[in-house]
Amino acid sequence: MNVPTQAELTHLQLQAILREHNIPETEVKYLGDRVYPETFEAHPEYHGQMIPWYLIANEHEVPVCDISSIDCVE
Repeated sequence: MNVPTQAELTHLQLQAILREHNIPETEVKYLGDRVYPETFEAHPEYHGQMIPWYLIANEHEVPVCDISSIDCVE
């Protein structure tokens, strides 16, 4: 059995939240899978791999492995 990584779990959680709630794309938008660049130093284990990316607050393009938590905001 393959155990999902934290990044995979975060992606699944975000997809479920986006599917089940009316969250504007200006807040969180799935951009698709992209290659994690080797110039990013935070997660060398993902260098060269396709991982999900999100647009946060219509401003920041972020790989899912850089999202540390998901919190509800009222």
